[in-house]
Amino acid sequence: MDLKNIFRDIKLTKTEIAVLQYIQNDPEKCIREGIRTAAAHCYSNPSSLVRLAKKLKFSGWLEMVYFIKFNITMPKLDVTNDVDFMKIQPVEQLNPLLQRLQHDRILIHGSGFSQLIAQYIYNKFLVIGVNASLALWPDYEILEQKTAAKFDSIWIVSKSGRSSSALSWVKALENKDIDLICFTGDYQSPLAQAADTSFIIHDPQKFDDDIYWSNPFFGYCILGFEHLLKQWFMQK
Repeated sequence: MDLKNIFRDIKLTKTEIAVLQYIQNDPEKCIREGIRTAAAHCYSNPSSLVRLAKKLKFSGWLEMVYFIKFNITMPKLDVTNDVDFMKIQPVEQLNPLLQRLQHDRILIHGSGFSQLIAQYIYNKFLVIGVNASLALWPDYEILEQKTAAKFDSIWIVSKSGRSSSALSWVKALENKDIDLICFTGDYQSPLAQAADTSFIIHDPQKFDDDIYWSNPFFGYCILGFEHLLKQWFMQK
């Protein structure tokens, strides 16, 4: 996993990146041997490592090491056995959403791996008679110009909730009377914050933008969507 993606908003020097990679390779060793040994291995000094921790908004060296251990290194070991995989934000929006499902004209969008989930949702909607369309076009404004169809709600799938495609759609939907529903792994992402209803799917590899490590996120998206349909069938 590329550490530069995790701390993408902070400009890091080559030495600072080397320190972070050293911690990532063996955080237990860094905890056991301490900051002085780590500094020596990275041809740096303890005070520089403390400054790096502060620069990354940690209280100190140990908090930085533990963050990397539990959020970056450990998830590689096994992240496919989680149970509590979905939260709804805000939860009171669920029932109104389900009640409109049969009547809304829905447009579904996802790019990359998320496109596969968007395709699944679209296919399932077709089977149960929901009026849905699938948009593979990355730019909503151009799509809107090319079609006369008007949509009641837009469903966007985005693991990070901050991909260029998702953010382009969010911006295009500003000040439009269209509900935005999303499936994303980050409740703090611009997509989740902009959506009327957000389905926050558990993502143990939140910073793995290249989708390299094993990750149940996309499987959880399908499970979460099927859970929604179960609630819908129970309402009907």
